[in-house]
Amino acid sequence: MRQKPDHPVGTTETSFAIIEAIRSSPGARTTELAETVGVAKSTVHKHASTLVYHGYLRKEKGAYYPGLKLLNLGETARTGFPAYSRIEEAVRTLQERTEEDVDFVVEEQGLVYTIFGAYHKWEKRPDTNSGYRARLGDQYYMHSVASGKALLATYDQEEVEGVINRWGLPQVASETITDREALFAALEQIDEQGYAIAHEEYQEGLVSMSRPVRRPDGKLLGALSVSGPAYRLTDDILEGEIAPVHETVVTELHEAVADTFSG
Repeated sequence: MRQKPDHPVGTTETSFAIIEAIRSSPGARTTELAETVGVAKSTVHKHASTLVYHGYLRKEKGAYYPGLKLLNLGETARTGFPAYSRIEEAVRTLQERTEEDVDFVVEEQGLVYTIFGAYHKWEKRPDTNSGYRARLGDQYYMHSVASGKALLATYDQEEVEGVINRWGLPQVASETITDREALFAALEQIDEQGYAIAHEEYQEGLVSMSRPVRRPDGKLLGALSVSGPAYRLTDDILEGEIAPVHETVVTELHEAVADTFSG
């Protein structure tokens, strides 16, 4: 995880704080943004007007929204990620073989982000308690999802502590791990078995399995996950049916990634 710069530029931080505030509350107005960011309304106006001019924000009837320039940047970041075409292929393959929801996440600054996902063509979880589906760009606390835990299990203790110290261990769902000792115990088990499972730790009714994926030099590339409703992805199904297929696809992805980097 990258360290905060020794001499951050205050004006730049203010602009990004405004963007983050609008991401959290699309349609926010100047007064609300000033209170959230902790600056004067005139300061918000100057920054927001500049961001609107450059396409990073959009203003409608006095309210601010994320601009499409952010979408353009996001797509560039996503599709330009190393071995992206191989990742996309692996996600689609795992989805076809399991007929469950599959996504690939990468870590940045102690959070994980979905960069590609593939889902069953039919809606298989109509009830609201288990109807979550990852969207491109969704971000998660690492301790709350299988993919994040799979990556954390490869970190040394100091790196894990760094993530916890920055983001804490907020309770996202009733089963989220919120205790440091419990998390470290879980990570030790994940490291031993080679994969992570999250039983309703991000959302009620949702179960996920994830494995880390590495580059040829050993550095982490991200994590490949398969998810589904708890009533279907029982322990027997996960261990007996999903795990072997998941391991095979991750192995295939490692080989494909190695070819990509060597080429």
